[in-house]
Amino acid sequence: MKNKIKKAVLLSLAFVPFNVFAASSSISAPSSVEVGSSVTAKVTLKGTAAWNVSINSSGSTSGCSQKFADATGDGNNTTKVLSVTCKATSIGAIGFTVTGDITSADGSNSNVALSKRVTVTAVKPKSSDNNLKSLSIEGYEISPEFKKDTLEYAATVPSTVDKINIIANKNDSTASVEGAGEKEVVEGSNPFEIVVTAQNGSTKTYKLVVTVEDINPIELTIDGKKYSVVKRKDNLEKKPTGFDETTVKIGEFDIPGFKSETLDLTLVGIKDEEGKISLAIYEDGKYKEYQELNSNQITLYLLDLPKNDDYTKTTIKINGKEIEVYKYNKSSKYSLVYGKNVETGKEDYYMYDEVEGTFQRYNEEQLEELNEQLTNYLYVIYAFSGCLGLIFLCFIISKCAKSKAKKKAKLKEMNNEKDKEKENEEIIEDFLDEKKKSKSKSKKK
Repeated sequence: MKNKIKKAVLLSLAFVPFNVFAASSSISAPSSVEVGSSVTAKVTLKGTAAWNVSINSSGSTSGCSQKFADATGDGNNTTKVLSVTCKATSIGAIGFTVTGDITSADGSNSNVALSKRVTVTAVKPKSSDNNLKSLSIEGYEISPEFKKDTLEYAATVPSTVDKINIIANKNDSTASVEGAGEKEVVEGSNPFEIVVTAQNGSTKTYKLVVTVEDINPIELTIDGKKYSVVKRKDNLEKKPTGFDETTVKIGEFDIPGFKSETLDLTLVGIKDEEGKISLAIYEDGKYKEYQELNSNQITLYLLDLPKNDDYTKTTIKINGKEIEVYKYNKSSKYSLVYGKNVETGKEDYYMYDEVEGTFQRYNEEQLEELNEQLTNYLYVIYAFSGCLGLIFLCFIISKCAKSKAKKKAKLKEMNNEKDKEKENEEIIEDFLDEKKKSKSKSKKK
């Protein structure tokens, strides 16, 4: 094989121009590995057009020897990297040896004789260090001063800031950190968690609360819960269906909001004490929570439920919100809500299907028709029940009559038998009397 490769290379050299480079070889591998780990030995051949090389392993390994024999297709020199991968099976050392030869494009041949020793050590225990080395916000101070065992921190930034950069450096290189980097912030309190996971899987959570300071907040209360008006447009959620962007003058501030001509409503953003932003209806300095439900391509603006004694008022969750609804009974999977269709402005009852999560306009005509059919069915049932009762009564009367006749016949039969017995007794008595008389006459004679 070796001679054939050489001949092929030399033959190609006669027709192909080439540059002369000195052939060389080298081996690389890690100096040490742990038991159970894999280790790769790489052999680099430079300035070679053909090669015939074997890589062998020995020592603390199950073995990974391999032979490589090939040549470049065009006869030019190239750099070729050959490798084998072994698994370290026990404490000790793995020896790699490389033997063979390489042939360069000019036909010169070089022997290859390389070796590499890799130490196999015991498995080191995984690190349990899940501490931060430092924690900071770029351009701003945190409080208190960072210590690896202090887990809660706070910082305040101006109202003009909408992004911060949290910098968290791990104490151990084998650990990992989540929760650092660039973060968006809104007015008020912005909580963040930085989680450090040690090599052995144990975690530690550092908490950082960043407050975006609002110097002159517009505060309000809805149903006993405190809110503040959102003053920045980029902090608002996406535009609600059927609304257009607008600006509302509240005090000395121009507040971003949304306007619906169909519903004749103006909405502004409000934020609770936990930093959650929602929408509220704003009218003449007063605020009311805006509740919108989306389902089956219908968007409803909820209104207060009108009084309805035919149904039971209860509360269910729709789109994650607690909503007051009417139900025929508490176990029903259908509920009635009352509101306006945002697109049409039509105000009506809507039926909500809890299983499919869809809305449909409540059809009272259909309900009335069903009630009428039910009434007719009840009349039929009543009539049928009456007929059954009459039939049953006739059956009872007939049964009683038959029983009475049977008793009467039996009584008559018993009376006849008594009459026969009496008649027989009279015959016997007459016979005995005649006999006595006859006997008496005989004595007289």
